Amino acid sequence: MLVIAALFAYAVLLGGPVARLLTRARWVTRFPQAALRSWHACALSLLASVVGFLLLVAHDLWEHAMVWLFRADEPLVHEAYGGSWLVADIPRAALAVLFLGAMTLIGLTLRSLLRLRRERNRHLLTADALGEHDRIHDPDVRVLRHTAPAVFCIPGTRNNSRIVVTTTALDMLSDSELAAALEHERAHLKYRHHRAFLAADVLTSAFGWSGLSRGYAQQVRRLAEMAADDRAAQQHGRRAVASALLEMCAAGPTVTVSGLPAMTGTDPAERIRRLIRATPSQAKALAPALSLAVTALVLALPVILALTPAALLAGTADSGC
Repeated sequence: MLVIAALFAYAVLLGGPVARLLTRARWVTRFPQAALRSWHACALSLLASVVGFLLLVAHDLWEHAMVWLFRADEPLVHEAYGGSWLVADIPRAALAVLFLGAMTLIGLTLRSLLRLRRERNRHLLTADALGEHDRIHDPDVRVLRHTAPAVFCIPGTRNNSRIVVTTTALDMLSDSELAAALEHERAHLKYRHHRAFLAADVLTSAFGWSGLSRGYAQQVRRLAEMAADDRAAQQHGRRAVASALLEMCAAGPTVTVSGLPAMTGTDPAERIRRLIRATPSQAKALAPALSLAVTALVLALPVILALTPAALLAGTADSGC
């Protein structure tokens, strides 16, 4: 009973107060890659906690697995995980919820994958059929005629990804600004941000009705843009990235590309303000290591909570206790 309550409380803590703290924290804009890692860890740990909670309530399968894995005494395992409070209908209901939840998650994932693939194939076909590739000396860059400024990427395999620049953006941006914008999109491709968007959209759809981690998808997009800005700034300077972003936003409405990372994506005003400020140097080397440690702990905690009672009973079946 105690383990089940702990898993439920941990899930609520991650999806509620911890998610709100991450949304409001100031450090996330200084270390967007570490913040992205933290968001993913919290979301995956939330999912693991909910699955673990339902498995423990639908106790038969879990208890048999623990008895086999740890060679533990079955009555003792049942007492540790279940007890007399589990009436017959509760485990069946938990098993039904677990099955329906798994089917819903699979359905949401497949639907999002198909939509993303359709969008990608459509844009790739347009870029290859109508785009010019001789105006920029890069085989993966295509220039499309359009009245609005835009720079975006079409993710794919190493030989099948594209970066698209509209003619208006090409004419508007200086050489340094264009190079910074292209590097921003290469960062999206390098970090596979489209996969992070997909995972965040699916989990937000799955848990959004409950209010848990409601801002996950939005925060992932916000932080991914900042991480790509930082990558471009390392190569071409923060001023060039900010200037390119400002030029395209100031020109008027930009091209929106459904499901694909774009230079003028989420929160451009916040990103410009962030880029023109000095980068803090303190704890810059410590932040990734600390983030990795916290990520590992957050991900491991549901597993530790679920396995600890059975681990404490390891070998009791052989000892006859």
